[in-house]
Amino acid sequence: MEKKPGKKYLRNQIRATTIIFWLIFGFIGGSAIGELIFQDSEKDVVKLTMVYSSEKSSWISETSSLFQEYWEEKRQLDPSLKPINLDFQPYGSGGSLISLLNGEIKPVIWSPASNIWVPLLNSKWSQINFDAELIAPNFTRLIYSPVVIAVWEDFYDSYPFNGFNELHDLIEGNPNLIKMAHTDPRASNSGFMATIMMVSGFLNMDPSEVTLDNISNNDVINWMRVIESTAIFYGESTGFLGKYMRDQGPDALQIAILYENLVQDYSIPAEEKYGQKIKAIYPIEGSLYSDHPFCILNADWITAEQRMVAEEYLSFLQRDDMIVKAISTGFRPINNSLLEDPMINEIYNLSFNEEHGVTSDPSLILELFPPTDGTVIARIPDLWLLTRNT
Repeated sequence: MEKKPGKKYLRNQIRATTIIFWLIFGFIGGSAIGELIFQDSEKDVVKLTMVYSSEKSSWISETSSLFQEYWEEKRQLDPSLKPINLDFQPYGSGGSLISLLNGEIKPVIWSPASNIWVPLLNSKWSQINFDAELIAPNFTRLIYSPVVIAVWEDFYDSYPFNGFNELHDLIEGNPNLIKMAHTDPRASNSGFMATIMMVSGFLNMDPSEVTLDNISNNDVINWMRVIESTAIFYGESTGFLGKYMRDQGPDALQIAILYENLVQDYSIPAEEKYGQKIKAIYPIEGSLYSDHPFCILNADWITAEQRMVAEEYLSFLQRDDMIVKAISTGFRPINNSLLEDPMINEIYNLSFNEEHGVTSDPSLILELFPPTDGTVIARIPDLWLLTRNT
């Protein structure tokens, strides 16, 4: 009988693989953003810089041009205001975090895919700079897309499950039945969050309560190995994974862990090609939100004028008409009271319905809250390295 690894061994493995994790992230971040160094504001122009996760690029692109128009109208009323230059760049959450830590980029606003990255940045920033001041002391949440289990409709009708624990039991009782995939937690936000959701689902606790001892627990590791045994690959892009599921069909991949907005995008095209939808399963244990926080950074490279424009931009994004544009691109509003407006509710229901493979009722989605301990967050990829299908 194979001897189970002890906790001391696992902790040593975790320490070692953490180094690998950061080296890989450093490579990804450096190769993606190594050339990007934001410049200071010109004398007569306020330059507002932002790095943001690419999933919301359509919304950011549309709203940024509208904000530029809004600012020019504001200047007509107040000639003392300077013109602005918006430099908004889409990048992966992990890559932008590493480039911030390396000093390769100096944005005014940082908006990763999930607030799970915020305590990680704060923790690593404090360690590197020996600074008690948080670089991202707070953030603004406006929109979200929950992480869901995407499944082909016919497969779900034959083998229904409502969360990770039931999926585990289905896999354990039906070897070789399922082909599953999620992204690599070292390179992708959705894979990172999926790993956390599995741990919290098994432990029956909110991710915010997960400890280092939980991550190195043999029961957790063995349980996760059952689910990971069905993985056929681990990609770096959630968008690519969704397209693969849509294009290759139900025989190639039955289950994937995706953002809800990708299910919404791909469900109808999948049905047109294969005669059945891809649908979103909202785990009964709860879902982490890809909530795209906006952080105005607390850094010495940011001027008072840049901070003022950044605050104005975030206020602009909070307008109902700007949130409606996000809803139209597949995101849910953090502020559900907006849906009480009949016009907004009508637009919402055109995007969120069973035809698109998703639910129209946000109350059916139980929000989980991510760990706030940067040390715990940094060790999540190590757990996946111990459990992944090789």
